[in-house]
Amino acid sequence: MVAPIIQKHWGTGLSIQQATHVVIPAFTRYLSTCLTASPIWPGPLSTTCMHIQRGSLTYTALVSTEVAPLEILELLESVSMLLHEYTGQVATELTIKENFVCVYQLLSEMVDSGRVVTTDTSVLRGLVPMSSLMGRVIENVSGFSTNTLASSTTSHDAPWRARGIRHTTNEFFVDIVDRIDAIVDSSGTCVMYDVMGDISCKSRLSGMPHLVMTLGRARELDDVVFHPCVVRRAWDTDRTIGFVPPDGLFKLASYHVAPQTLRSMPLRVLGEARCTENGMTVHVTVEPGETGSRRVENIRVRVPLDSRAYNIGVQCKSGTHIVTTSRHPQVEWTLDSIHATDSLVRLVIQYSLRSAPQTDSTDAAFVTFEVPGYSVSSIKVDALRLLRESYKLFKGVRYSTVAGSFQVRF
Repeated sequence: MVAPIIQKHWGTGLSIQQATHVVIPAFTRYLSTCLTASPIWPGPLSTTCMHIQRGSLTYTALVSTEVAPLEILELLESVSMLLHEYTGQVATELTIKENFVCVYQLLSEMVDSGRVVTTDTSVLRGLVPMSSLMGRVIENVSGFSTNTLASSTTSHDAPWRARGIRHTTNEFFVDIVDRIDAIVDSSGTCVMYDVMGDISCKSRLSGMPHLVMTLGRARELDDVVFHPCVVRRAWDTDRTIGFVPPDGLFKLASYHVAPQTLRSMPLRVLGEARCTENGMTVHVTVEPGETGSRRVENIRVRVPLDSRAYNIGVQCKSGTHIVTTSRHPQVEWTLDSIHATDSLVRLVIQYSLRSAPQTDSTDAAFVTFEVPGYSVSSIKVDALRLLRESYKLFKGVRYSTVAGSFQVRF
């Protein structure tokens, strides 16, 4: 049994002993036997286990009452992001153990009696001082003590931002990421093509600034969810985003883009699986799509194989591949990058089966990639204006497109 690094319990529906000795071991066994684990798993003792995987850590919530799953998954995502900010790096077992008290305090402030109170980074930074290591780094760079910042009072009009914030340089960075969810059939036709996106920001501005952001093609966005700092009236009136930003990292907005307004797919992937006399042959081809001359990077194609597969052979002239021959055999093909002018590349997998092959032995491949500097939704920051402060604002905007749930069926 793998013991949790840290636990926090609320409510009386499930005891600590039941969670530690019954539910968590059962959930750990489930994860070890699944190649692609569902984020929501019905566990023993009438519990539901919800989890996300970030880096080397699994963030898990055990729920024994009726609750909205997305609320819990969003909480777990917020915990992961907070740990990244507080420790200054992607959280690992070592960083959590080194900052155990800080992490435990964060969990206590985020949830009270089993209900989410706040996940806002700026509010939590005022309640829980950063770890000593990060505190020293911030003090050396900014010249201000983190304890002083944590204890400073907040504005009644902007509770997410403390008063008296000062920075030696006044910077504001915007990171717009489009995530493609798609299902491609064996003929190369997209039977499902959807794009969700996030507008994340990093603010290092002094005083109490008011920013106005204007987006190109803003009217193409729907299902927009804003940070509490955004003045919703301005968005509803003229599709501008007016806000007093929290200090540090925060997610300004999440959005969905209507499929009919999207560009073509930045990467074209086709798959074909054929039964042979004693096994299967799988062909996967990858070629660049519409990327505006940008490179498609960090391409990974994962092909799960039939559990009866053996004698697995792989042919590919580009990239590298890893063959897994455990209980869940698979082939993972990795390409560093593909340029718009490159020709298609091919992967061929041949394997034998311990019994008669079936037509659905290998039925899909799962693809991940990223395109730095490219926006498949064409959402751009046209302008970012600073109001109520007189200093010069240094600003930067970065765009990228990544694969979310991208499946190619054979």
